[in-house]
Amino acid sequence: MKLILILIIGLGGLWLSLKQLRKNLGEIRSKPKGSHRLEDKVFNYPLMFLWFGYLIVFFGGLIVNNLILH
Repeated sequence: MKLILILIIGLGGLWLSLKQLRKNLGEIRSKPKGSHRLEDKVFNYPLMFLWFGYLIVFFGGLIVNNLILH
């Protein structure tokens, strides 16, 4: 029962992370070319990729770890 619950949480978190990343990338692409400020390019966008990278690795590791160890 615990394994199923952890897998559901892991799959749900991974799906939500990927969905939100795609939404954010769509919003970035929909902006006009001149509206990107220097702070966005240097600070916000790399941190966004870092954050979503951590989330994807965390939820992916949660799924793989529980499938291998149980």
